[in-house]
Amino acid sequence: MPERALGWGIITRMAGSRPKSSDGSSAREEASDEALAERVRATGDVAAFGVLVTRYRARVVALARRMLAAQASDEAEDVAQEAFVAAYDKRLSFRRGEPFRPWLYRIAVNRCLDRLRAQARRPVLVEITTVVEPALAGGDPVEALLTEEGEKFLSAAVAALPPKLRAVFLLRHLDDLSYEEIAAAVGVPLGTVKTHLFRARAQLRAALSEYLS
Repeated sequence: MPERALGWGIITRMAGSRPKSSDGSSAREEASDEALAERVRATGDVAAFGVLVTRYRARVVALARRMLAAQASDEAEDVAQEAFVAAYDKRLSFRRGEPFRPWLYRIAVNRCLDRLRAQARRPVLVEITTVVEPALAGGDPVEALLTEEGEKFLSAAVAALPPKLRAVFLLRHLDDLSYEEIAAAVGVPLGTVKTHLFRARAQLRAALSEYLS
């Protein structure tokens, strides 16, 4: 069996064994991400971890695809699989009371950066199809591109950003993470997040100046 299929098979089995509450409803409907993550950390509960996989698999695959600019889904699926396996292996590093989402995204972003370093290549195209901050599209032409036909041009420009700037930009504009969550996900101080985002937006404006004019 191919390694990818085997890995996702294990993770899928986790996702398929959701714990049930006394009234028959699934833990997915009742437990927070943090409660499930704490249970996984404390007991290694694969069923609880499976609920988290169900909630976040599509998001992690999408993040990996954008970070890696993968035209085929296989590469993004591989990295997402590695991220979930690593998350389970690193479950003891999850601290009680911390938000789960940036903890998971930090693992996923690190896997993407590792893959980019290993391949020693720069991405060519990353798709941006979803925007979570339409309210910011007031007077900023870069924001306007996020919601209009300029997506193709913006996608190529995002793909040309240095990986850490790209990660900050994508986590902010596509995954709707707060600055504090991004700092935790990328593993940098809050001020560095703001600097990275400023530089990413400045580089995008420069790259897209001809289109924007």
